[in-house]
Amino acid sequence: MEDNKKITHLIILISCLYLSIIVYLTYFQIFQGPEIVDNPYNKRQWAREDSTIRGDIYDRNDNLLATSEVVDDKPIRKYPYNNLYSHIIGYSYKQYGRSGIESYYNEDIMALNPDNPVTIIKNQFIDEMIRGNDLVLTLDHNIQKTAEELLRGKMGSIVAIDPNTGGILAMVSKPDFNPNTLIEDWDNLVNNENSPLLNRSTAGLYTPGSIYKVIITSAILENPASVNPDYDCTGSIVIDGYTLTDYSERGHGNLNLEESLVVSCNTNFARMAVDLGGDKIGEISRRFFMDRSISSDIPIQKSRYPYDDNMGKTDVAAIGIGQGKLLVTPIHMALVAGTFANDGYMMEPYIVERVQTPTGKVLMEASLKSNPIVSREIANQVKDMMISAVNRGTGRNAAINGLTVGGKTGTAENATGKSHAWFIGFAENGENRIAVAVILESSGETGGAAAAPIARRIMQEGLRR
Repeated sequence: MEDNKKITHLIILISCLYLSIIVYLTYFQIFQGPEIVDNPYNKRQWAREDSTIRGDIYDRNDNLLATSEVVDDKPIRKYPYNNLYSHIIGYSYKQYGRSGIESYYNEDIMALNPDNPVTIIKNQFIDEMIRGNDLVLTLDHNIQKTAEELLRGKMGSIVAIDPNTGGILAMVSKPDFNPNTLIEDWDNLVNNENSPLLNRSTAGLYTPGSIYKVIITSAILENPASVNPDYDCTGSIVIDGYTLTDYSERGHGNLNLEESLVVSCNTNFARMAVDLGGDKIGEISRRFFMDRSISSDIPIQKSRYPYDDNMGKTDVAAIGIGQGKLLVTPIHMALVAGTFANDGYMMEPYIVERVQTPTGKVLMEASLKSNPIVSREIANQVKDMMISAVNRGTGRNAAINGLTVGGKTGTAENATGKSHAWFIGFAENGENRIAVAVILESSGETGGAAAAPIARRIMQEGLRR
């Protein structure tokens, strides 16, 4: 009898062990399998690389941006425009893995579907090289080229999007690198203190400065009973014992909300933010995706809003002028600008328009997704103020004759001691629209003087498409 109990216990133990293995393998296959398969350091995947011609990558107008050539029976990746698309398209090398679209869309480019047993079996026996799928991007080569030329010799980022769809039209980060010579340049790149491998457009975090005032303006318009925007600016204000001054330290005189945005009055925005309170500031900030993940087909660093709603008055005042501990990405700020050009909707950004076979059969096409941020009425009021800021305010250098242009400049103090120069804005010609964000990292110049003229050129080129 005792022996039977021991056997029963042993059977139960073995059954539990088998069940645990089944549960683990099921979990691994469903939740971790795709990630492991697509990991750029997966050796089995690299073995497949030698027998696969990676698919081509094109811009929206069929300009070839990445392709493969077979040399000595091995496919070699080629990037026709060298540095121009280095951060967004990235690279693919056995030695150093993958980055950019080469990594994010590797399964499609390799025609690799880990859930398709037919493909797996076929790959075991096929003798000829497999041809991967092609990608057609939302990028516009002419806008991308213009942006790169304007940013050459500087550090920073330019992002241009279509605010109607969320399609990314251009994305440039400087300094950059040449993916064709990555192996030879690798040591210099990883040891460069300016981080040329970093995509500043999606992963760079910067103090926003006065461009954040468009978000604060939205909250002020939504809460008219909480704030009286009329103000006599003398050039300085004391908040909770701390003296805050305007950029020029000269008073602006009598201002309303629109004029405060037009001249970018720090003291009034700090005062209005304190009147609004930390709870309303936090709510509008999070609604604009501060401290929230932005859904996209490429990874985007989360912008930082490290405050609770019970912060002190000096913190609230700092947020009101885009200073303090706020950190934002350039692509996020392009989306914020696009929100006011798109009736209060922030479109989810994307860069791959479609995936297709080498014969042109469409396997996947992007679908548009939007997030309501503010009402159409509020969006249009802020939009009109941004247009005024370009027509007669700090953003005058972004104006384009005959076109509607709105924007906001920013001159952001930061730890380097040299201010970042910002401009975010939009331009439209009928239904044709473009939204941009330009940041010149630690340039020591104002956004109106340095970033606005660059944005003007990008918007001009963008409306030609």
